[in-house]
Amino acid sequence: MRQTKSVVSVELQMAELQVVFERGDQVRRGLVAADESERTRLINDISRLIREPQMPHATRTAGLTLIGYLARRMPGEQAHALGVDEARESERRLKSERKR
Repeated sequence: MRQTKSVVSVELQMAELQVVFERGDQVRRGLVAADESERTRLINDISRLIREPQMPHATRTAGLTLIGYLARRMPGEQAHALGVDEARESERRLKSERKR
């Protein structure tokens, strides 16, 4: 029972993190405008999610990287996407290798 609850918790947290990443992607592509309160909220949400001990290492690393990009940004400065496409490609390769 406890392990099942833990697995469900991790799946829920990963789903929440995916929503955060999708919102960040929309901001990056200019589909949605982000403000300082949203940037702060994103940092807090990602921080909360990656603290979980069951969080996969790759997901934790991606979250920390995103927090780093968000934290370095000055108010009014556009968030940059250095490494985002490369990280996504790397994740796709890892997923395809795991399926084999």
